Amino acid sequence: MKELTKSAVTFLQEHGHTSIISLGCGEQLNRIDNHLRIKKELDLNYYVGIDYQPKIEPSFADLFMNADDMNAMLTKYYHGKPNRFWESMRLYPGTFVEELAGIHCAAIVCQRVLPDCRWEEVIISMSPKLILQEDLHGCERQKLRGKHYVRNWSKIRLYGLRPFRPWPIFPGEKNLVLWRSRDFGEDQEKSGKFRWLERLGESFIG
Repeated sequence: MKELTKSAVTFLQEHGHTSIISLGCGEQLNRIDNHLRIKKELDLNYYVGIDYQPKIEPSFADLFMNADDMNAMLTKYYHGKPNRFWESMRLYPGTFVEELAGIHCAAIVCQRVLPDCRWEEVIISMSPKLILQEDLHGCERQKLRGKHYVRNWSKIRLYGLRPFRPWPIFPGEKNLVLWRSRDFGEDQEKSGKFRWLERLGESFIG
């Protein structure tokens, strides 16, 4: 794990295209299972945490929802050396999301957003392939539909993404949304019997 004095802007200008960025990760980094699943599937080099708080620390007790699953995944991904994950982590406290406008990155996690805080334009300007929104009922939900992004249910299943706080009131509610850039991954999607129906839903729901 590296918490650097070099700015997030400087680092991401060079490495953003191989990074997944957690915007508003909070003082205590926790429950990052889905983030790492996306990092693995896209074969990215870096996990970057951004927050305006003066300090960011991993919450070792709550870093993973399922520690056994994640340790097994990291062991396989890093060829028997799961601790290499910490070498890929970069934490940038004291950084405002707005500073990253226009810097390309591979994937974004948007989880901890204060009420009335709107990051849509910044996120779109970073042109990520995938955007994961978690805890839809506990945070301000960024409105991304119609901005070159569509909901992507099939990759939620393909990547094995799981809600860390299920919402049982609505049947099938996962309390997470994965958005896909319209020009990413369509050729990788399997053409199942009802894939056309999913594509229709991805285009209009969100």
